[in-house]
Amino acid sequence: MGLLQTGQHALPCYLMRGGSSRGGFFLAQDLPSEPLDRAAWLLAAYGSPDLRQIDGIGGADALTSKAAVIARSAHPGADVDYTFCQIGIDRPQVATGGNCGNMLSAVGPFAIYRGLVQPTPGVTVVRIYTTNTRQVVTAQIPMDGELPAVEGDCRIAGVPSAGARIMLDFGDCSGAVTGQLLPTGRVRDRITIDGIDMDVSLVDAATPFVFVKAADLGAKGTELPAEIAANLALMARLEAVRGWAAQAIGRVDDARDAVAKSPNVPRVIMVSAPADYTSVDGRRVGAGEADLVVRQLAMQKPHKALAVVGSVCTAVASALQGSVAAECRAAGRAGYTRLGHPSGVLQVEADVEPRGDGGYAIRGAKIERTARLILSGDLHLSARRIAELRAVVTL
Repeated sequence: MGLLQTGQHALPCYLMRGGSSRGGFFLAQDLPSEPLDRAAWLLAAYGSPDLRQIDGIGGADALTSKAAVIARSAHPGADVDYTFCQIGIDRPQVATGGNCGNMLSAVGPFAIYRGLVQPTPGVTVVRIYTTNTRQVVTAQIPMDGELPAVEGDCRIAGVPSAGARIMLDFGDCSGAVTGQLLPTGRVRDRITIDGIDMDVSLVDAATPFVFVKAADLGAKGTELPAEIAANLALMARLEAVRGWAAQAIGRVDDARDAVAKSPNVPRVIMVSAPADYTSVDGRRVGAGEADLVVRQLAMQKPHKALAVVGSVCTAVASALQGSVAAECRAAGRAGYTRLGHPSGVLQVEADVEPRGDGGYAIRGAKIERTARLILSGDLHLSARRIAELRAVVTL
């Protein structure tokens, strides 16, 4: 955190792709410990607020305006702590209320690169404590000698090339934020949005998501992100559903305050039965390739793929009898769920069992990802800009 003669701070950073997201990975010790100071540094690093993020490393997209802060862990059963930060693009805000499983897939490699975890031959297991959601996720990192492997045959939707397969196991991810798999105590709630009565399912597995049927919103469910964004009535209804859920879990007192006070938690997913559609890269996805079609919003914008925590929560939700996700899911498949999202199809293994008391037990939730180190070095942050941001930043 040294101050250069030019009036800039030098901040060590590894720019990494994790799954279908990308962002800076930082050691906690290299950032200020005070939350508002740290947030100001991160905003300066990403060039926010600015729709182009021209003066930083942000990519002007919610998927590329993310950061990971890593430290050795004192938590029992964990090797490193991971704090996920969603960096605002058009506002000076750094949100840490939820988790990002795509960025999570690069935490293990980063920990090995930075010497926080001792490498082992073949596969290095890294136990990651997610500070935002207070759970331990196990990552299996394939090795190339003493460094994380990069090349492999694992392909994931939203990434143009194959890579080494990283397995993430979320274990029992029930109640990650709220402490309950079903925060309202029900698998389905009836709400009214724009005078329309509709059923929703609020599920907290890995991160809380509220699920709503596309048909209830006047949508097909197979729309691509640009089409969703252009449909202002649909966007408003999706955010209204998310606002209801934010109020239901106590994040806000008034659902209308959700954008300002809790923009990233909970999140909303629109679900529909399998159907043919065209992906963002022009590929035809057949109805038989997916068990459920999903469309997610991220920070009030349509997601171009699907968050890892969203895929885990969706797979769990689709296993809960009576949920809107289960209603739309294709029948006759068990053990894993194929989720059709705007960039293709993603597969999740979720082991969910009903309990005798009417609840459910999550035995495990696994997903495969890839990650790659893109750049390592120092970011140079304007000291004057940090001071300006410190005066306006919100958490």
